[in-house]
Amino acid sequence: MKNLIITKILYIVLTLFFTLPVVAQDLENIGSRSVDKVKNSPLKINGAVSANGIYYSANTRSAREPFTYFLQGNINMSWLTFSMPLSYSFSSQGSDLDYQTPFKFNRLSIHPKYKWIQTHIGDVSMTFSPYTLNGHQFTGGGVELSPKGGFKISAMHGRLLKATEDSENQQTVPAFKRMGYGSRLAWEQDDYKIGVIGFYAKDDINSIATIPESKGVTPKENLVIGFDGEVKLAKNYTLNAEYASTAITQDLRANDLTEKGTGLAALFFKGKSSTEYFNAFKAGLNIQVDNMRVGLGYERIDPGYQTLGAYFFNNDFENITLNMSQTLFNSKLNLNFNIGYQRDNLDKRKAQETSRGVAAVNATLNVSEKIVITGSYSNFSTHTNESLNQFDDINDSDLTDEELEALNYKQLSQNANVNFNWVLANSEKNTQNVNFNYSLASSANEENGIIRVGQANNFHNGNAVYTIGFPTNELSVSTALNYNYSDIGRDDSNAYGGTLSVNKKFLDKKLNTTLGTTYNTNNNKDLVTNVLNFRANATWLVAEQHNFNVTAIQLFRNASNQQKLSEVTVTFGYVYAFDIGRPKLNFRRKIRERPTVPVVNPEKIAKVKEKKTKTFSFSYRKHTFTGEHDKITGEVTEILSTPDFKALKQVKSIVGNLSKLETELKAKENKADKSYKEAGIAYLKYLYEHKDYLNTYHELVFNGLKRLYQDAIPFDIILKEEYVDLLANINTLRLKGESVSESDLNYLKIKERKYQSHTWMQEQLKKLSYESVIDDKGSLKEFRAKNLSQIFAMLENKKSNDQVEVFLERQLADFYHKKSIEFLD
Repeated sequence: MKNLIITKILYIVLTLFFTLPVVAQDLENIGSRSVDKVKNSPLKINGAVSANGIYYSANTRSAREPFTYFLQGNINMSWLTFSMPLSYSFSSQGSDLDYQTPFKFNRLSIHPKYKWIQTHIGDVSMTFSPYTLNGHQFTGGGVELSPKGGFKISAMHGRLLKATEDSENQQTVPAFKRMGYGSRLAWEQDDYKIGVIGFYAKDDINSIATIPESKGVTPKENLVIGFDGEVKLAKNYTLNAEYASTAITQDLRANDLTEKGTGLAALFFKGKSSTEYFNAFKAGLNIQVDNMRVGLGYERIDPGYQTLGAYFFNNDFENITLNMSQTLFNSKLNLNFNIGYQRDNLDKRKAQETSRGVAAVNATLNVSEKIVITGSYSNFSTHTNESLNQFDDINDSDLTDEELEALNYKQLSQNANVNFNWVLANSEKNTQNVNFNYSLASSANEENGIIRVGQANNFHNGNAVYTIGFPTNELSVSTALNYNYSDIGRDDSNAYGGTLSVNKKFLDKKLNTTLGTTYNTNNNKDLVTNVLNFRANATWLVAEQHNFNVTAIQLFRNASNQQKLSEVTVTFGYVYAFDIGRPKLNFRRKIRERPTVPVVNPEKIAKVKEKKTKTFSFSYRKHTFTGEHDKITGEVTEILSTPDFKALKQVKSIVGNLSKLETELKAKENKADKSYKEAGIAYLKYLYEHKDYLNTYHELVFNGLKRLYQDAIPFDIILKEEYVDLLANINTLRLKGESVSESDLNYLKIKERKYQSHTWMQEQLKKLSYESVIDDKGSLKEFRAKNLSQIFAMLENKKSNDQVEVFLERQLADFYHKKSIEFLD
């Protein structure tokens, strides 16, 4: 207990030591804000709320509830540099269960923020590092401080698990009330970063009446101390490392110990006979040279390592990884390589030892703007050796079974995928696209160098998709064929089927409808299964703020020697997006043109040839030119380099045409004034016509960004819901002591990354304004460089603004998606 108190005091002292000076410095400046600034920064309230319901009915008995509802939302209130996001999630899912769990299905949280002070209150989660506090939900409060200067401070305190009594239901997950707190102190500079982490959690042994030892539930206590850091060794070399030490008492009823354990955490922790001490370490070196990136990583986690700040934790493994990415042929070919080795049984106490090797390559080839080919291949091998007990080996008198006793077992698996996408047509009247995909997954069990009959499996899957669209009619039709062949051991099976889907938009694209049907049949030695389903979906956007959606699925399944299945699932939802107090923007306003600075050519020191001097004056729009022809030529062509026009230099077709017009203008310098004037006006007219295109481009991009943001709002709720539901299901399995498959964990990572990517994109879109589009701030400069030429070509080909906006929305979505991957990596 004494060490525990010392640890608490240490956290408080360190936090106060680092936070008080920077807080005081900022408070001094609050009163200095002018009244005018307050008046110009009105209160803003924005966000989105949603309600979703799922109805399910089937002709057979099912464990699914007939109706489930979900209520979710996020609201952000801001004033000046202060903001307070609020989010909530309520569902009937938890109340429908006939068993108890130690975590909450319904959640409510607020996240007030002022400048560099971010707080979290309610049912929230925070992450310090993978080895300490890693996304565990808690009910309480947290704070993140990021003042200027380099200090980053995070702290939390709250209830990790609620007290849950055991019941007669086997699915009930009993738990003690578990409280936890922790902090992370970091110092970050451009060339290096370093952080110190502390996390502590303890169960209340008196929070439940009886201790359910039969379910493996005992009161625990845990202290984790960690360090992380990163340093740039040179311009293109970055080294990062992380270390954590954990001390965990598996049963608080155990006797106290006087001797100290091993590891850093043992210095601050009072151990018991059930206390264990473990370490985790991870390091990586990243090298970036031009368009090539190389990464080398090492990770080692002791057997038994555990932290109460994470729901699930892998331990007893050592990893060595090498990855490389390279772009070739002017970025037409992208290659990614990954090689890794992993082993367990680090303390040599297991009866079996397993090692894994993996090699993977991914490639993307942009053959042309219409043809893209992607491919991937990975090879996994898992090697298991059985370690005999040395005393059993000495006392074994039978020497004829040595080969059987010394298990030498390998699992081999390969995965390959090839995808071919071809844009057949992309015109105003119709668009056509075809996609072919083939994948192979094979595995084999090798024992003592032999793969026996029935120990090899192969899964072949191929599909072809053809889509035709009619943009003017807002109609698209998609058809697909799929085939699967599997040989599993001694049994073969095949499945094939097709899909037809029709999408149509009504009411000026505000009502989006889809109708589809799919049929599949699966045949194997003992069973033939036929599945037919019909799907209908409608999404209706009303007044740019209200989004209604409904999806209905009717499924029929007929399997030999089984009861026929007929089920209906209807999902309906409503999303309301609001923005109160946002200043109105004039999307059609003109950009104030900056005056052109005349270019004065230096006087000629000597004239090689005498020529007729032509001095006259003419005007075009705001420009007036006076002087000799050759002097005026220089002034006319210099306009392209002024701020209002310089973006046009990125469009090759415009630069080429202007170069021709400039050649014609120079050829007329020795001609009559009228002829020279016509050539000059032709140059200026072409220049200004495309400057107007540039203004139109800015408006179209801004409208495309608005459309993307509005379309992204409903998906935010859906992605979060899918991720949270999947995480809750996996956590339920873990708390029940059941194993979670690697495929489910990988699927969870995919869902989490999709949600993080989508959230990052929305945050970027919120920051953008019409002025930032004009000024090409941030990533928009890169986007303009990639797409300006194509947008100009569409405008010159008389594409409607609406068609261009739809195209821009797709391009912006793809652009920000790729940017989010770079940011998250």
